[in-house]
Amino acid sequence: MSKVDKTVFYAKNVNDLFYQIKTSQNLEIVGGCTRIEEIPNKFISTRKIEELCRIDRHERYLDVGPGVTLSELLEIGPNHLPEVLYKALISIANPNVRNLATVAGNIMETNQKLTLYAPLMVLDAKLDIESPSEKQTVPIQNFRGLPEGFILRNIRIPLTDGDISIFKRIGPEHSIDETSASFAFIAETERNNISRIALSFAGPFVFRSKEFETSLIGLRLPLSKKNVKEIHENAKEKFTEASKDIMMNDVMRQQFSNLVRYAFEQLM
Repeated sequence: MSKVDKTVFYAKNVNDLFYQIKTSQNLEIVGGCTRIEEIPNKFISTRKIEELCRIDRHERYLDVGPGVTLSELLEIGPNHLPEVLYKALISIANPNVRNLATVAGNIMETNQKLTLYAPLMVLDAKLDIESPSEKQTVPIQNFRGLPEGFILRNIRIPLTDGDISIFKRIGPEHSIDETSASFAFIAETERNNISRIALSFAGPFVFRSKEFETSLIGLRLPLSKKNVKEIHENAKEKFTEASKDIMMNDVMRQQFSNLVRYAFEQLM
């Protein structure tokens, strides 16, 4: 078999990126390439486009460019990142991989949602996507892939944190496969009542039920054993219904169930 040459394209800025995509057929956008099994024959990396590699810090949120590496996001530090996000970031691979892997690369995987997806869902992160003629903002929970001609321009991450924040990885400790998933949970309380609950799962599919979360607002704390049992059963029912058409092993379902129970036991 003859060797296929790889063609690398470069862009100075976002406008130039759109031009390259338009004029170069089958050109693929890549980040750090840490999850790509085979480099595309024609590709352009976001790492050289300064405006896609910025972190802009605001009082209530971060704007994170898709070309920002996981290490660069971690450098903000645990005191300035939501706890659930910081825990997720430090769980990913090792420093060498985090120096290359980009935020976009972690959340843009189509067949298997990676580590950051669940924590970004409970934080209500939003994705700014853009084409040469249109801009859209999409809650990450509703994101199903980029429309043709669009790029990911920005990830907006609210700097909210819970009184209780939990992040857990499911599956192999140091790799990602079809048994991998992430679980994230945030609980906010006010005057001994639940004021906000957010719970998410991301792996073979994504799960978050706003109906389930809303039903818990106002519950008196501490929760009783009966409360936790009822909440646990309700969450399992919602999860089972949402995943009924998904190929998923029983171990993963049981791990989700165990994590839900553990999360709400922290409110007892």
